[in-house]
Amino acid sequence: MSSHSDLRRALRQALPLLSDAKLYQSAKWAAELLNAVPDPEPFATEPLSRLPPEDDCIILARTFFDCKEFDRCVHALKPCLSAEATFLRLYAMYLSGEAKKERSSETVLSAQDAGGTPNLQMSAIVRELEAFHKTNKTESAHTALLHYLHGVVLLKQKNAGAQEHLEKSVCMFPYNWSAWQELGATLATPDAAQACVARLQSRPEFAGVPGAMLQFFEVVLAQELLPHSPHLQAQLDELTALYPSFAFLKVQRALGSYHALDYAAAEELFDEILATDPLRLDDMDTYLNVLYVMEKRAKLSHLARFAASVDEFRPETCCVVANYHSLKGEHEKAIMYYRRALALNRRCLAAWTLMGHEFVELKNSHAAIEAYRRALDANVKDFRAWYGLGQAYEVLDMHLYALYYYQRAASLRPRDRRMWQAIAHCYEKLHKYAEAIQTYEKALGIDEDPLFQYKLATLYELVGDEERASEYMHMCLDGEANARLWLARYELKRGGYVAAYEYANEFGIANRGLAQDVEEARGIAREAKKRIV
Repeated sequence: MSSHSDLRRALRQALPLLSDAKLYQSAKWAAELLNAVPDPEPFATEPLSRLPPEDDCIILARTFFDCKEFDRCVHALKPCLSAEATFLRLYAMYLSGEAKKERSSETVLSAQDAGGTPNLQMSAIVRELEAFHKTNKTESAHTALLHYLHGVVLLKQKNAGAQEHLEKSVCMFPYNWSAWQELGATLATPDAAQACVARLQSRPEFAGVPGAMLQFFEVVLAQELLPHSPHLQAQLDELTALYPSFAFLKVQRALGSYHALDYAAAEELFDEILATDPLRLDDMDTYLNVLYVMEKRAKLSHLARFAASVDEFRPETCCVVANYHSLKGEHEKAIMYYRRALALNRRCLAAWTLMGHEFVELKNSHAAIEAYRRALDANVKDFRAWYGLGQAYEVLDMHLYALYYYQRAASLRPRDRRMWQAIAHCYEKLHKYAEAIQTYEKALGIDEDPLFQYKLATLYELVGDEERASEYMHMCLDGEANARLWLARYELKRGGYVAAYEYANEFGIANRGLAQDVEEARGIAREAKKRIV
């Protein structure tokens, strides 16, 4: 029979192969055997990079982790003290706590589902991480992962210290994209993002190859906080030239087109992505939004069937199917599929936001408000959720609340005319006409929409400045039929009978508007004609 040392050596060689082949149950069985083999003979000599017991414990714990037996993973690593073992043990503790939290939660948005069920392991994890960092000052990839986990847990606890640990993590080991994503989640304003990027740019770690990771991070921050920045487009051009087939960059370009309301360009880019990676479901939430806005029902239906054929239990698939039902006006069915997406992943931002939209369509403002709040818990930079909250409170005639939420949305999308239009409408409802005028002028600076010109004219009339009102009415003559009727009244009142007759006659010929308006225009034309000398 072979010696214990030979069996240990053979098992250690077999385990990486089994794990790489994703034969997790076989790997677990082999790892349990490895740890059951008695200690090597007293005089056996083996080349050891670490103490064999800890090495073998980590191998066994990894197999438990791969099989999602997180509590067994934690137990197996209790005697181990290295940074690698500590990270795996605490990360398994965290995931175990998350799984138990999800199991204890009730149905999505039920009376018992308050959205704040805690992960009971987090306090213990923070204490252990703090103790580890006090005694261990070395910098390594595994220490970086511990800082990452520390940042994740503190972020869940809404602790401002999360940012410091996440910055340390990306400096020590810049290739963990999850750490960059969590770091981005700590930055809620453009100023905070710019300060963070400046600090990282000054670090020597990002002078060489790792600098590319910082550039990718800058693109994502700009996309979320400064989507119309020329710097964003320049960076995307530079990175695309270096990595032309990287789907991440194509998605960022598509997002840029989506935020600029250029839906045709966004659709074309997503079509390119799916042509090269036809089974991809990542980022489909934005693609389906594009198709929804463009009212491409047939294409959305095809996307829903395709996603279901790839994986019907992915949250992204549920969102695609829900959006298809929404486009058909089947809002209850859409909500059912969004709930299904959230049952699979409570942090699915798109599902919370889009479900809020469905509740608004059903005039269920209170449920919509709760859905939007959950979306903001997942990502405070989601302008759609802030805008949705504004709409929900507006339905409830709570215009002061609506104004606040629209302002938050506008701070994230300052070049989106819809934000300023909504803010101006709230000011109108609150009888703050001077502020409404200022806001419509901002919207007009973004998009010379005749509607904004007409609204400005009516507001200037309300504050008694008929001269400015007439200027704006003249600007929107081609786009707003009622501008002619207003100008006809205005000219008749000030004695401009020829102009009054012409405006009233044109309005009558166009025959647009309510019957009473047409009759009033005819009356003005008759009166003006009498007075023309």
